[in-house]
Amino acid sequence: MDLVTGLAVVIGIMGGIATWAAITVGSPYLLIWAVFVGWGSFYHCGGKEAGLKNSTVANFWGAICAAGALIALTSIGVTAIMAGICVGISIVVLILAAKLPLLSAIPSAVYGYATTAALFLLGAAAYGDGAGGIVKVAAAVVISLIIGNTLGYVSEKVTGAVVKT
Repeated sequence: MDLVTGLAVVIGIMGGIATWAAITVGSPYLLIWAVFVGWGSFYHCGGKEAGLKNSTVANFWGAICAAGALIALTSIGVTAIMAGICVGISIVVLILAAKLPLLSAIPSAVYGYATTAALFLLGAAAYGDGAGGIVKVAAAVVISLIIGNTLGYVSEKVTGAVVKT
């Protein structure tokens, strides 16, 4: 079996099981779409142990930056201009942090930022009001991204065992 076929079969099976688990658990802290974002982020960072570390840390950093922007925005009042300012400043911070080797995976940081912002914009009411709700949103995203990165690592190992390279 070639590598692409092996990845397709392994990730397909694991993705199906992960989806079943997310639906069965039904937790607001297990977001299957964010799991898949983390999974892709792992592979985007090159896989292996380094990809797991780089992707997970960058995803977490992005979620922190988004949560900071959202807390600032909701504290000072949501207007289009304030949203632009808060997002702009937080993105500058997010990207400047890439000067640190541990936070250098900018696309993965953006994945963490975007998934946190998306969940807040589409489902904040389920997590509560104010800064506490935003922290819960970020926690749900981070938990899901970590699970996704871990599944990426496992799928890489399983595929390696199935495919003779």
